[in-house]
Amino acid sequence: MRLVLIVAAAALLLSGQAHAQGRRPSGLVESAASQGEDPQKRMAREEAAARAAMKNVPDSKEKYDPWKIGK
Repeated sequence: MRLVLIVAAAALLLSGQAHAQGRRPSGLVESAASQGEDPQKRMAREEAAARAAMKNVPDSKEKYDPWKIGK
């Protein structure tokens, strides 16, 4: 009897978790303007935003060495 209850509880918990992963939060609804926008204009706008963001990243002073130990 205990085994049946444990299996049933586990199945209930796992199915609830899978159901929750399929949902979208209500705050992440895309605006109607971005859905109806021309894909080429949208891509150009996103690329311009990416270029502007990369200008804010400082250049490194030294070359990165992944095998460098310590120091």
